[in-house]
Amino acid sequence: MKLRVDSDFRLFLMGVLLITAVSLIVIWAPGNAMAWSTAYILFLLYFLWLGVRGKYYNVLAVITTASVVLTYFLSIERDNWGLATFSGSFIAICTVWTVVYFMYRQKRYIAEELKDKARLDAMFENATEGMLMVNQTGEIILSNTYAEQLFGYNRNEMIGSSIEKLIPTRFASQHAAHRNRYHAAPRNRPMGAGLELYALHKDGHEFPVEISLGYFEADRKTIVIAFVNDISERKKAAEQIRTEQERTKRLNEELELRVTERTRDLETALERLKTTNESLRTMEVNLLKALDKERELGELKSRFVTMASHEFRTPLSTILSSLFLLENYNTDEYEQEKTTHISRIKRAVNNMTSILNDFLSLSKMEEGKVEITYMGLNIRHSILEIVDEMDAVKKRGQLIQYVHEGGVEEIRMDEQFLRNILLNLVSNAIKFSGEDGRINITSCIAEGKLTLRVADNGVGIPEEEQKHLFNRFFRAKNVQNVSGTGLGLHIVKRYVDMMGGTITLTSSGQGGTVFTVEIPVVPVHAASG
Repeated sequence: MKLRVDSDFRLFLMGVLLITAVSLIVIWAPGNAMAWSTAYILFLLYFLWLGVRGKYYNVLAVITTASVVLTYFLSIERDNWGLATFSGSFIAICTVWTVVYFMYRQKRYIAEELKDKARLDAMFENATEGMLMVNQTGEIILSNTYAEQLFGYNRNEMIGSSIEKLIPTRFASQHAAHRNRYHAAPRNRPMGAGLELYALHKDGHEFPVEISLGYFEADRKTIVIAFVNDISERKKAAEQIRTEQERTKRLNEELELRVTERTRDLETALERLKTTNESLRTMEVNLLKALDKERELGELKSRFVTMASHEFRTPLSTILSSLFLLENYNTDEYEQEKTTHISRIKRAVNNMTSILNDFLSLSKMEEGKVEITYMGLNIRHSILEIVDEMDAVKKRGQLIQYVHEGGVEEIRMDEQFLRNILLNLVSNAIKFSGEDGRINITSCIAEGKLTLRVADNGVGIPEEEQKHLFNRFFRAKNVQNVSGTGLGLHIVKRYVDMMGGTITLTSSGQGGTVFTVEIPVVPVHAASG
């Protein structure tokens, strides 16, 4: 670098000596225009050469300007000073500075070009992918350092060689055809997208590459730039990834299979557990029901024992006292008294029979031994038979009346259920009515149901107690002094419910009660059809 600076300085000194010599020539031969012009032309030529090679041309331009001005004043007499005589010197000065200006621009442009070239060279040489420039004939005209490392050739071995030198033999002929087609319609594009491309190393081994192509025009010729990357490691990594993915896929499939098997086993176990739980729950419900039934039966038996001991005491005492008196009435004159006591015995026996029937019916219902048996019957005849039976146990002076409404009499239903319902309702009407009581029974078959009504003019049922009337062992306050179990209406409600019917009542504490029973039935002729 020091040598360069010294050389530039020597050139600068030579320029200073030259302009000094020119100035002396002008001063010594002021009238010789040819010599003056020749001297200045020689100086300008040197100045131009110095500007191209040296770097002190601007300083030399200042010295030249000063020399021209000084020479003018020394070579021209004072009386001749003026614009006319100074114009030649002024033109020389302008010419020098014009040259300086254009030289400055040229040197600046050249400097920028050199910088750009240096950048491009640095980028080209330091690129991390192989770069090759190829002309239209397929000849390599330039390569970078990475391309040398990639293919194993030095730069001199590659430049001037055919590009097919770097391609495996089995692809070389095809590549020449592809290269010609590309030159016919060049464009920037990735090459071999979706294809496996291979390059040939100097030692003969092949390696996978990724190639992108670009081009530019120079001197009406198309130059192709090939960007080459060695993707061996990438392919190894991709292969490893693919192997791991396949392994992961197999593991996932095995895991899914195991999960499916375990899930199936769990579902089977859960199903068994669910079945077991349902069985246990059913058993628990059945046990609870059995316990409830046992408890109810125990309560029923306990109530029965308590009630029987109380309710049977009075009729048994009546029977004993009446039998004792009958033994003393041996003559015919006591026939009326005998009849009275025999009636008392009958009523006492009927009362005990009714109590026993209520408990037996309820016990069978609780044990589930009561079943419905449908059969054809004439409703009017069946109810008349029941009325005839109840006429024998009614109180003296009581009147039982029965009316069947409508023309349909033949139906299908459980006759025993009908009998038990009416016997209970009519017995209650007799029991809770006075000796002058009126008991009206009506029946009607219409719109697919049997409607029974039992009305009396007895003591009635207080309104606030009617909602409890069908509960087991419930008895209204106004009939506590009348014997009974409190089971009759409960049993009636159970019979009606079993046949899918309803029972309602209308009553007041002032007297009179009407029970209405509605049971769905099928006429005999409709069932036969």
